[in-house]
Amino acid sequence: DMIKPGNNDYLVVEDFLQVECAQVSGALFDALFNLNKYLQFEQRDPFMERQKREDEFETDWDRFACIDYNRLAMEEEAREEEAMEIDWVTVDDEDDDGDDFNSLGLGGASEAPF
Repeated sequence: DMIKPGNNDYLVVEDFLQVECAQVSGALFDALFNLNKYLQFEQRDPFMERQKREDEFETDWDRFACIDYNRLAMEEEAREEEAMEIDWVTVDDEDDDGDDFNSLGLGGASEAPF
């Protein structure tokens, strides 16, 4: 079923080299000659295999380093944003203090109290 040979009586090399069965021919040979590899093939996680094919990293270390670097960069950015918010709150508090002083008529360019 996996190979679909040209002649049903025997298999030839060309049957294994067909485009549609090139991927499964290795599994067939593993089933015939190496039971451990065949069982590994049957029990593999298809989602993990797809992720490995689409993965841009060559090693696990590269993947870890990139993920950890991105995490640290996001933490640093959050700290900087928090510092900026504290600066703005401080500036707003200073503006509020000045308004209280001027509302009493004690300074600034407000109207004369009399």
